[in-house]
Amino acid sequence: MFHHPRSTPANPANDPSARFFGSIGIAPGARVLDVGCGIGDLSRYVAALAGPDGEVVAIDRSDEALAAARASEADPRAAPIRYRAVDLSGDLPVLGRFDAIVGRRVLMYLPDVAATLARLAAMAASGGIVAFQEHARADLPAAPGDLPLHRRLYDWNWRTVAAEGGDVTLGFRLAEMMQRLDLDIAEARAEAILLHADQPSFVPILAQAMLPRIVARGVATVAQVEPDTLAQRIADEQRAAGGAIVWDLAFLVAARAASIQRG
Repeated sequence: MFHHPRSTPANPANDPSARFFGSIGIAPGARVLDVGCGIGDLSRYVAALAGPDGEVVAIDRSDEALAAARASEADPRAAPIRYRAVDLSGDLPVLGRFDAIVGRRVLMYLPDVAATLARLAAMAASGGIVAFQEHARADLPAAPGDLPLHRRLYDWNWRTVAAEGGDVTLGFRLAEMMQRLDLDIAEARAEAILLHADQPSFVPILAQAMLPRIVARGVATVAQVEPDTLAQRIADEQRAAGGAIVWDLAFLVAARAASIQRG
């Protein structure tokens, strides 16, 4: 599983990841590409699946995120991880073939998802796995009670992603995009991301992280967000929601490249 500091509520959008990526068939000895690896949580998880005889190549455009990933202690029981700075919006470097190509919340932020996905799929070995967890804007959040603040924050977040050039409907279309690349869909499902009334909410942390981007894109002002009181207002609304809040949807799609000999 992915580990987080005890003092910080874990991102519930990561909860489906271990169940999904742990079930797609990454075998010991596999060579795995982690696309948009960030600080390396997913990289380390798939490295454990691939084992010491495997290899993980983890790519991201953020030097800061890669530095944090490299600072994590290596697990001798897991595959070695090689981190590389790569801008996914352009041509990809020659990295060889991979038994599995994985990513979490990365394609949705790219300006031309179809082109990048095609370049990535071409790097899959014969019969290789291509699996992504992506998200999309839906008519959320939802709960038995009203959620005006949660819905406002959700709207601001997705409007910001759209203003940055992200694809806010990708999750709904990902399986179809993979099929157009002649990938055989093995699994395509969505999982609701729940905020439980008896657990600290991750939403204030997300709002804090998104605030500079929200302001920079002109989606909302600091005065509109009211960050000094935001956490308390979120907690009050969560308690009044009358049950679990459906905050988001994780779209989980896994496919296999055709089992052919490549030239």
